[in-house]
Amino acid sequence: MAEKMKRSGNSRSRRMTYVKRKESVLKQAAELSMLYHIDVGLMMFSPTGQFTSFAHKGRVEDIFLRYLDHNDEHKECALERKLADLNWKKYEAEDKMRSYNPDMTKILTISEADLHQQFVMDAILRIEKLKMSIFPL
Repeated sequence: MAEKMKRSGNSRSRRMTYVKRKESVLKQAAELSMLYHIDVGLMMFSPTGQFTSFAHKGRVEDIFLRYLDHNDEHKECALERKLADLNWKKYEAEDKMRSYNPDMTKILTISEADLHQQFVMDAILRIEKLKMSIFPL
């Protein structure tokens, strides 16, 4: 079972523990990077505020910038999907609106005219039901 971690209340003890563990963390980051051919970016601030960073290849800043760029690309794709979805909903709404006010020159048969008439009659019935539920007699 894992040992329960607890924060040391003693400032000196905390600094000493950090110094000992810092090297272990840096070593593990280097091993992960080399063994699995991955980019590891690590930033640490000691209890005294001293900055330590690690990057196997290049600078840690470059790794974090690449992460931020990746996030921007991911957000951009999500926005494009959202835009496509909204455009589709707009198209459907416009198509529905055309049913309420059809282009009379495009109705060429009696069955098409009957279909449009039935659509409008159904809409009127739905509105009357809604009106009755909101304002009962």
